[in-house]
Amino acid sequence: MKHPAYPYEISAGNRYSFISTGRMHIEKIVEFSPTGIPHIYNLGFGDLCLDGTIDDSVHSNNGDNIKVLATVVRILKVFTLLKPGIKIVFTGSTPERLRLYQRILKMYHAEFTKEFVITGLVNVGQQYKELTFNPEIPVPYLAFFVERIY
Repeated sequence: MKHPAYPYEISAGNRYSFISTGRMHIEKIVEFSPTGIPHIYNLGFGDLCLDGTIDDSVHSNNGDNIKVLATVVRILKVFTLLKPGIKIVFTGSTPERLRLYQRILKMYHAEFTKEFVITGLVNVGQQYKELTFNPEIPVPYLAFFVERIY
């Protein structure tokens, strides 16, 4: 995404933070957590709570969605450069967020696929399958994977 992004900091290990400065100042967190499957990290994203946890279901409505998402993409790019050979998985905390992420992947597919292989997790019958993301085919994805091309 070639949109302006917020400056960010690595706050602890695989946790990045930045301040969304739309209508209010809201601290956002992007955190990459090992999944237990070798070389696969989960991308968690949301507002920082007072207890240090991430609220990934809040609707901040801060008026700066594009800049926030551009910042998350920029952090994803940096993280995958720092950890070559990993795959990032992410999903929406709600069906509407999952659809939002799918729309973003569709809209920026040509740009993203210059740097990443993008796949999606689908339920086919009684089996889960990882398929190449095709922005032209409306598939009910359950999650997405991105892996940097080297």
